[in-house]
Amino acid sequence: MRQRSTSPRPQPRPRAPSVPADVHIVFYSVDLTDLLDWIGCADSEREREAWALVQADEDSDWEPEELEVLQKLLHRVIHEGKLYDGLGPDERYYLTQLLMDLFDEYVDQEHLSEDLPLSELLPLLDEAPPAARPALTWLLRGRQLGGDGLIWEDGKVEDVLAYTGYLTTAEAASLVQALDGGKPASGARPARKPSRALRGMRDMAALCAESGSDLVSFIG
Repeated sequence: MRQRSTSPRPQPRPRAPSVPADVHIVFYSVDLTDLLDWIGCADSEREREAWALVQADEDSDWEPEELEVLQKLLHRVIHEGKLYDGLGPDERYYLTQLLMDLFDEYVDQEHLSEDLPLSELLPLLDEAPPAARPALTWLLRGRQLGGDGLIWEDGKVEDVLAYTGYLTTAEAASLVQALDGGKPASGARPARKPSRALRGMRDMAALCAESGSDLVSFIG
């Protein structure tokens, strides 16, 4: 009688999370210094200007209690130089929306892509070499400004929209190296050709690395 193997069974790879078809991602080449300069600048005039911008945003349709939270977070960013540390989930959400308002208004942006379905790019996290996956995760699942924390950690993506991800110039260069590092050595059996989407991510990262700019994604 054949004995049953006692070795552990291989676990199935997790499936990419389900994402609505109308959730899109677009990529920009930017200089994040334009946004980072706001953090801890202690400039009350800039605070008043930014707060007027938030209040004038009719698309957001914030409730009075939400505006109160946003105003406190703006003051915290400008006068205390604090971002996500010490905030709960709801406050982190509002901070992300606030930073996106500042990004839209005060950061020069060069489009690198058209609007792309997020659902079509998430499988790249499985396709890419392991060394490239952390950077791709920051771009696709969002990254907290000034740190490594993810915006969309779990649950439904609709609960955290909209959000942004980014790579610094140096991190974009490292992503290119990680993706190129998957190429086989001379004489080795050729690896499967990367998908068009993965080649596109590599090319955008290379452009930012070569131009000395940062790579930013906007998901919404």
